[in-house]
Amino acid sequence: MTDNLIRIPLGGNAFLESTASGGIVTERGITNWHDPRAVFGIYIRLRTASRFRAALRMRPQTREATLRLTHGSRTLEAAVPEGASEVSFGDFETTAPGYIRFKLSGVSKAGNLFASPTELVLYGITPEDADAYVPPEERNNYYWTRRGPSVHGTYDLSEIGETEWFYNEATVPAGYDPIGTYAMAIGFRGGYFGMQTNSPTQRRILFSIWSPHVTDDPNAIPENRRVICTAKGERTHVGEFGGEGSGGQSYITHPWETGVTQIFLVRAHPDGEGRTEFSAWYYFHDLGRFGLVASFLRPETDTRIVSPHSFLENFIDTNGHLRRMACFTNAWAFKDGRWIAPRRIRLTVDNTALQKWRLDCDGSLSPDGVFTLANGGFSDAYTEPGTIFERDVSRMTPPDFDPNDLLK
Repeated sequence: MTDNLIRIPLGGNAFLESTASGGIVTERGITNWHDPRAVFGIYIRLRTASRFRAALRMRPQTREATLRLTHGSRTLEAAVPEGASEVSFGDFETTAPGYIRFKLSGVSKAGNLFASPTELVLYGITPEDADAYVPPEERNNYYWTRRGPSVHGTYDLSEIGETEWFYNEATVPAGYDPIGTYAMAIGFRGGYFGMQTNSPTQRRILFSIWSPHVTDDPNAIPENRRVICTAKGERTHVGEFGGEGSGGQSYITHPWETGVTQIFLVRAHPDGEGRTEFSAWYYFHDLGRFGLVASFLRPETDTRIVSPHSFLENFIDTNGHLRRMACFTNAWAFKDGRWIAPRRIRLTVDNTALQKWRLDCDGSLSPDGVFTLANGGFSDAYTEPGTIFERDVSRMTPPDFDPNDLLK
């Protein structure tokens, strides 16, 4: 039976799910596991109902311990002898296809640590029986896969043509905003604009523009290819970003609320000299008006709004087991003095979902035109990339202002 198995590396498929901090998940697996209150979740998505034997591989240790593994209503314990590199818990079974969760916890220990496990092994099934999990050979991608898949919806402008202005409304439902949530209301070629949950006490409205110079190091951008801030709001912090491309970044620390619709507006205005000024406005409910977040001048760019889209991502890898959701309700382009609603929205996903490492991402469109994106949480909800949603724009109400008035 040695070849009839699936190896599930904990570095890519496990999460510390308790508030206790006595154990962490690294690329090597679970380390420094000393707190009996620590609970780890381990995930894999199976194609069919299955029966298998579950075992845990680990780095050998010098003292004994007892561990507990739970799936559904079945809980089994295993003694870890001194020097053991693998222990078996026994047989489990699933009753339906989809994601399954194993809960790993410690019962007792003779030394400082419960164990240092590296892999969960399921004997009796093979990788072909799995729909989604992160295999051992993808260790370099564990950070991204633990963040979970990003999911996007692109608004089709083919019936509208070029536009300088794009407007959207976004609502994050209560309970779907764990730390690391970024609900981007308006992305476009060259930048992005949306709202973040940065900590238990801090939220941000974030607007960033990439430099045309491709690098992850903002210090490596030549002076003539830098994004320049030309204006900013009183509450706005302006700086640079790197790591995923580089460029100009602005944000406002602002306590946006779940369940409350947030309103975003972007303009892309070519200056006629081979540069484009991108500007973002956010509607401050506490002020009852739009306020400028920032304007950035991007060199070597002569464009208006291209590929407007919304997306949802998690930027904290330790929170990839938590569910996120954002609803986008009222996307409009402004052209020739009037608001025009794009009818079609095309769903896409990032490489984590394309490679089928994680499939907990989906999109939907309600009859009244609410476009919802969701990801994380190892939900079985999944929407095929490339799905096109068509809104009944006749039921939508356009914004009741002329955006050019904001320039006066």
